[in-house]
Amino acid sequence: MLCLAAFGILLWSSTVDAAFGSFQDLRSVTKRNQKPGATTVKSGVLVEQFSFLIKDFKIDHQGENNNLNITIWYRYKAHLSNAEYPDFMLIAKDIETLLASYPNEEDYWEILNKKITLMVLEKYPAIAKITCQMQVSPSPKDPYLRSSIVTRDRTTMRKHSVSTPAVK
Repeated sequence: MLCLAAFGILLWSSTVDAAFGSFQDLRSVTKRNQKPGATTVKSGVLVEQFSFLIKDFKIDHQGENNNLNITIWYRYKAHLSNAEYPDFMLIAKDIETLLASYPNEEDYWEILNKKITLMVLEKYPAIAKITCQMQVSPSPKDPYLRSSIVTRDRTTMRKHSVSTPAVK
C-alpha cells in the first residue's frame, strides 16, 4: 500500500512538472524575462497596482443628466519611495473637478475618458499606466448601459503627445 501511495505522489509530481514546469525552471525563466531596472524580490519582479471606484457621479453631459460609475486602475512606476505614492483621494477629486468643469458638453464619452487618463498621467508622475472605465447608466435618451475603457501608458503618451497635437 505504501509503495502504491509513493507511486501516486511521483506520478502526480511528474504530471504537475510537465504541465507547469518545475519551480527551478521558473526561477531561470523569470530572470531571463526580467526587464532592466525592474525591482526584484526573492519571488520575482514587483508590480504594484491600485484601483478605486467613483460611484454614482452625476453629470450634465450630451444634453441630459447622466449617472457615471468610474473605475480607475493604475500601475506605479518601479522603485517608489514612501513619499512618492499619490493619495488616491486627490486623484479622485481631480477627476471629479475635470468632469464638473468639462467645457465641451457634446464630446463623446470616449473623448472625455481620454482626457481623464491624460490629466492623471500628466499630474501624477508616480503612475506609469492607467486604465479608466467609465460606465454610463441608461437614460431616457439612451436606454443602454454603455462603457468606455481607455488605457494609457506613460511611455506611449510621450511618443504620441509629441507627434499628435490634436486630442490625445
